[in-house]
Amino acid sequence: MKNSLAQTISTFYKKGFQLRLQKPGLPADGPLAPWLAAMSATGSGDQPISPVGAEVARLFSGRKTRVVYMHTAGSGITPWRRLIVLDADYRDPSAWASPAKVGLVAHELTHLLQRDLKPNQYWPSGGLRPSLSRRWVGDSTSFMEVVAYLVGWTVEYDLTAARAHDSGLPEDVRQRSSRALPGLRDRLATLSGPDVRNAVRLVLKIYPDNGVYRQNYRLESRLPDGRIPPGSWHAWLGRMGFARAALDHIWIVAAQGHLQQIDPVAFA
Repeated sequence: MKNSLAQTISTFYKKGFQLRLQKPGLPADGPLAPWLAAMSATGSGDQPISPVGAEVARLFSGRKTRVVYMHTAGSGITPWRRLIVLDADYRDPSAWASPAKVGLVAHELTHLLQRDLKPNQYWPSGGLRPSLSRRWVGDSTSFMEVVAYLVGWTVEYDLTAARAHDSGLPEDVRQRSSRALPGLRDRLATLSGPDVRNAVRLVLKIYPDNGVYRQNYRLESRLPDGRIPPGSWHAWLGRMGFARAALDHIWIVAAQGHLQQIDPVAFA
């Protein structure tokens, strides 16, 4: 344990800490500019490769966002409004070509949009809110994760599908991309299904070691409404500003997958 802690501290200092500001208008030198450019990349006919990613870029083109780069072991964090934390390795230009990493950034930016919604019972801003049952700072809900993964995994799917059909890439890269698509479709089918609690269990099944997800699940399993707000995921994405075409695109991709039923007993 001591060696692991020492290694983590050493890695933290080695990678450093950087706080940067993304200004409105998407100036090219902004910390989010390359990520938003990757999300809104166009293909044939100048149509966006990812309609959902293009929506994220549009929504953040007029926003001010603070970005922290530090060691996070590859994860992203959105602790409160207008701030996201990304791993220091995400400063490397090679990261911008990874569909999974672009999808993760889209996921975290969706959390920022969520933190501007009301009421706080379902959409906590992440700021200081003393409570006996929830985190005082950085509170979140399982439904927030379901919606954010719908966005992030759709972006990842679109960019991965583009790589699978890109004749300019090596054959092994295209085949690896093709093999990843069915699993992403199944995830989206399950997240977009009518049973939100089943969707929550899928996230927990995929990330069983995430302490925040486990804590939220334990709390919400004791609450009648599970901290799930009235209304569908697509209605709430619409409230965040996503255009209907982007929402329809999520539906279309999800409809090609197979909905998975996650056994609740495993999480009792």
